[in-house]
Amino acid sequence: MKKIIYGIFIFVTIAGKSQNKASSDKVYQSSYESLKNYAAPEWYEDAKIGFWVHWGVYSVPAFAGDHAAEWYGRWMYATDSIGEKRGLATHKHHIATYGNPSVFGYKDFIPMFKAENFNAKQWADLCVKGGAKFFCMMGVHHDNFAMYATKLSRFNAAKMGPKRDLVGEMEKAIRARGLKFGVSNHSGWNPKFFAYNFLNKYDAKDTTYQDLYGTPVVKSWSVTQSERDLNRWLARSKELSDMYKPDLYYFDWDINERQFESRRIEFAAHYYNKSIEFGKGIFGSPGVVINYKDKAFPAGTAVLDHERGGEKSIPNMVWQTCDCVYDGDNWGYVKDSPIKPTNKIIDELVDIVSKRGILMLSFAPRPDGTFPNEQQQLMFDMGKWLKTNGEAIYSTRPWTVFGEGPSLEKKGKFTAQDIRFTRNKAKTILYAILLEWSNSGDIVIKSINAKNTSKNDIKKISIIGSNEKISWVIDDNGLTIKQPKVKPANDYSYPIKIEFKNLITGL
Repeated sequence: MKKIIYGIFIFVTIAGKSQNKASSDKVYQSSYESLKNYAAPEWYEDAKIGFWVHWGVYSVPAFAGDHAAEWYGRWMYATDSIGEKRGLATHKHHIATYGNPSVFGYKDFIPMFKAENFNAKQWADLCVKGGAKFFCMMGVHHDNFAMYATKLSRFNAAKMGPKRDLVGEMEKAIRARGLKFGVSNHSGWNPKFFAYNFLNKYDAKDTTYQDLYGTPVVKSWSVTQSERDLNRWLARSKELSDMYKPDLYYFDWDINERQFESRRIEFAAHYYNKSIEFGKGIFGSPGVVINYKDKAFPAGTAVLDHERGGEKSIPNMVWQTCDCVYDGDNWGYVKDSPIKPTNKIIDELVDIVSKRGILMLSFAPRPDGTFPNEQQQLMFDMGKWLKTNGEAIYSTRPWTVFGEGPSLEKKGKFTAQDIRFTRNKAKTILYAILLEWSNSGDIVIKSINAKNTSKNDIKKISIIGSNEKISWVIDDNGLTIKQPKVKPANDYSYPIKIEFKNLITGL
C-alpha cells in the first residue's frame, strides 16, 4: 500500500486505485455512509492463511448427532413435539448419557470444561509451524459462555470451568510470535440457540441462568431476542474488542437479522475508532478487519466471509472463506471423527488465493485444550508445503484471470489440467500453480500464449521444488513446459515460477 501525504489527507492506493478517503483526524460515525470510508489492511491481504478454533463447553459432550457438535446446547433440548428432526439424536443421546435436561442442563457441562492441558504458547507454536499468519480465538459461541474475563456475566472461563482467561492467554502468546490476533463472536443468536430449552420449559425457566440462556421474548411457538439481549450483545461485543484490541473481529450470520442493524453499525464505528486510537491505522484505513456473512454490512464497509464457500471470480476487494478441518456441518471436536486430507485443503487455499481471498481454517481441540494428533499433523504438513512454496501464496495478488481447467466448468476433484494463478506485488513474477501432478505428457498453460505474451517477455521459468532446468516453448495454443524427469519435492500443489524481464504482460 502506497501513501502520498498532502496536508491532513492521505491518498491510499490499493490494487491500483486511489481513494481520497483516509485521514489522520477524522473518526467513524454510526452510519453506512461513514463506514464506507474503509479499506482492508495490507497485512491481511498479505497473510492468506489464518487458523481458528471451535472450542468451548460443547467440546465436553463432543457429540455431533445428525448435525454439529458445537450445536449440542440447542439440540439437547429438542423433542419430538417441539424441536427439529436433526436435533433428536442429540436429545436422545443426552437423556441416555446425562439424564433429563431439566436436571442436567447445558450449564452442568461447565464444571467439566477444565482446559487442564491448555498451553497458549504451544498453540502459538502450532500456528507458526502451520504457516498461519494470524490466529482467531473463539471469544464466545452461540451458547454465550465467554472464553474471556468478561465483567458482564458470571458465565465465563475466568470464573468457571478452566478459571482462566483463555482469550487473554492466546492474545499474549500469538502477539509474542509476531502474528496478528483475532476474536470470534457468535453470541447474537444466543436466545434463539436455546429456543427449545425455553419452549420445552427445561432449565432455562430458572432466571438464575438468564445470562447464559438469554432473556428472550417467548411465545407459544417462537423465541425472539429481547431488547436486553440485543443491548447485551452490543455491550459484550465492545468489551471483547476493547479488552484484547483484536486485529480481526469475526461475526457469524446471527447478526444479519434486522433488529441488529443499528447496533452492528454502532459496533463497527466503535471498533474502527478504537483501532485508530490503539495506533493500528487511520480513518479510511483503520488497520483491522470485521468479517461478516451475506448482507450484514454493505460492500466496502467490512470484509465479506463465505462459510465453506467462496467467490467465483476476482472481486474488487479482498474477501475470506472460513472452513473447518471436518467435512459436513460439524465444527466442534468429536472423538475419532475423520478430518479432510491435506491435499484437499492446500488445493482450496490455492484456489481461494487466486481470487484475492483469505482462508481462515478452523481446528477442533479436545476439552482439555490439546489437539488430536491428526490435526497437528495437518498443521505440520501445511507448514512444510508453505515453507517451500509460500512465495506463490503469501503477499501475492491475482493475475488478470484466476485459473483454467475442467473445474471451472464442472465442480469436482481437481485434475492436472486445473491451474491457478498468483503474482508478486512487484508485477514481475507470475505463478501458475498446478493443483495436481501428471506423470504423463507436457504441462500446457493455455492462458499464457503467443497472443498475449512474447517469448522475449519471459526471463526464466522454473518449478518450485525442482532443481532441473526447464525447457519450454510458447505459441498460440499456450505455454508448453517439458515435464521434468523427476517430480518436484512437493506432496500437494505445484507452483511454476514465470519470471518476466519487465512487467507481467496483461497487467
